[in-house]
Amino acid sequence: MDRRLHSASLSGDVIAFLELVRDDEQVLTQATLPSLDTALHLAAKYGHAGLVSEILWLEPRLASAENARMEAPVHEACREGHATVVELLVEIDPWVAYKPNGDNQSALAVACSCGHLDVVKYLLGRPWQMASEEDGTPTSLHAAASGGHTDVVRELLKVRRDFAWKKDAHGRTALHLASSKGHLEITREFLRVDPDLCLAQDGDGRTPLHWAVIRGRVAVIAEIISVSLDSVQVLTKGGESALHLGAKFNQYEGVRYLVEALDVTDLIDLPDHGGNTVLHLAAAAKLHSVRTHF
Repeated sequence: MDRRLHSASLSGDVIAFLELVRDDEQVLTQATLPSLDTALHLAAKYGHAGLVSEILWLEPRLASAENARMEAPVHEACREGHATVVELLVEIDPWVAYKPNGDNQSALAVACSCGHLDVVKYLLGRPWQMASEEDGTPTSLHAAASGGHTDVVRELLKVRRDFAWKKDAHGRTALHLASSKGHLEITREFLRVDPDLCLAQDGDGRTPLHWAVIRGRVAVIAEIISVSLDSVQVLTKGGESALHLGAKFNQYEGVRYLVEALDVTDLIDLPDHGGNTVLHLAAAAKLHSVRTHF
C-alpha cells in the first residue's frame, strides 16, 4: 500500500485521501502486506466515519473485501465498537453482517466478545441475525458469556432464550464458559432462564459446577448449588464428582465449600473409573489441606 494512502487511512484525512484517488483511482485497490488490509479496513478500525463514507461512495464493493484473516471491514469496526461505521458498512452491503471470519465469528460475535452493547443492539435489529447462528458453533452468546459482558448476554437472551442451551464444538453451553471464568452475574442470568442448565454436560461429561470447581470459583459454586442440589451428584464420563475434580486440580476452597455446605459423604469414598477416591487424588496431588479436612 502507498505510504501516503496508509497514513491518510490511519488518520482519517479525507482531503489527502481524495487527492490520492484523483491522481490514481487504482489506489483504492491497494492493501497492506502481509495483513491485506484495505484503506477501508483501516478507516473502519479507527472509526473514521467520514473517510469510510467517501470510500464506500467511490467503491462500495470494498465493504465485502477480505483481509488475510478473512475479515471484512465490518469485523474491524465491531471489534473496536464503532457503531456509526458498522451502520455505514451494513447499509451498503447487508450480507457482511452475516459473514464469518477466519475464526468462524460473525460481526455480531466479534462485537459480543468485545462487549460493545450499542453495536450488538444495532446488529440484533437486522433480519435473521441470530438465526444465522442456528447451525453454527460457538454462538455470539458463548462469546459474550466468556468475555464477561453481562449487558450483552441479557440483550441476546431477550432475542433468543433458547440459545442458552446451544453448545460449542466441545459440548459446552455459554453457562459452562461463564462458570469457568467466574462470571457470577452472567451465571445468575442463565440460571434464571432455566435452572436445568446447570445439569448440562459437555463432551467430557463436565457440568458448569464441575468447571467452577476446577477453576476455584467459589461464588459461582454457591450460586449453582443454591439452585440445584442435583448438580453435585452429576459425574463426568470418567466417573468424577465435583470433589474429585477439586482435589485433582488443587482447588481446596471449592472442595471445602462443598463439604461444609452439603452432606457429600457418599461422594468422599466414591471411586472414579480409575479407582481413585477424592482422598487418593488429594494424596497424589500432595493437597494436604483437602486430606486433613475430611
